Amino acid sequence: MINIEDYVERQMKRRGIEIAYARTMPVVVRRITDASGAVLSNSIEFDAYNQYWFLVNAFELPLGTRITSDTNVMLLEAHSGDVIEEFWGRITIQLPDSFTGSLSQALFYQVLPK
Repeated sequence: MINIEDYVERQMKRRGIEIAYARTMPVVVRRITDASGAVLSNSIEFDAYNQYWFLVNAFELPLGTRITSDTNVMLLEAHSGDVIEEFWGRITIQLPDSFTGSLSQALFYQVLPK
């Protein structure tokens, strides 16, 4: 398993970016259905401009989850404990149609540059 703090520190240092603040940030995606079971919502969107968001728990998300941002598109097709994807800008997390649970949690390491 990759140590997220070390990984992010190396990434930012390599780019010449100083870190002002960093924290682990959970994002909950809810699957909402109507009385007949039709899916009304299974995604969430949020702004993360001037920030770097590193996904650290891809292995816990349902297969078929799609995460898009201004800088990256990820479709989760297999589980792996050593995948860290970076996102920033407008981030959208969409659960797959096959997901039958009521919620799923994406865990990000959020970094604010100086």
